[in-house]
Amino acid sequence: MSDFVESAKNFVSATVSRTSWEAKKQLRVRGKQGELDKLLKQRRQLLEDMTQTVMNLYQQGALSDAQLSHLCASILDVDRDIKDREAQLQEIRSETYPKEQTAPAPSADYTPPPASPSPAAPQTPPSGASPQSSICPKCGSAVRPNALYCRSCGAKLR
Repeated sequence: MSDFVESAKNFVSATVSRTSWEAKKQLRVRGKQGELDKLLKQRRQLLEDMTQTVMNLYQQGALSDAQLSHLCASILDVDRDIKDREAQLQEIRSETYPKEQTAPAPSADYTPPPASPSPAAPQTPPSGASPQSSICPKCGSAVRPNALYCRSCGAKLR
């Protein structure tokens, strides 16, 4: 029985670990997607600025290469940032849960509680012990000294 409980505990712990890892991954994906969205918005704004500048200069007959070069250089910088962020986003999306990241190892000093007897066979208190301090009066299961409730039936002991 203790093997089953330990196995179930490890399974639940591994599941919680994986769920936590997946949630953190989703947060990283959303963060990176947010960065990409901001950069794309910035790029659109720069393109609109460039278009407006070029149109104004064209209409005035004063189109200068320096102004266009500055806007084009800014657009190219944003394009490089977008490619870097897209590559990072793709890396995050392609990550898989590491097999070596499993549930924590069981503690070496763990000892399972003693098996409780069936309610049909109430126990008699050990000699020298008061009935209320070591045996549940409702179901007869062994209880720890100073326990407030029975682990088996939940009866209030004090």
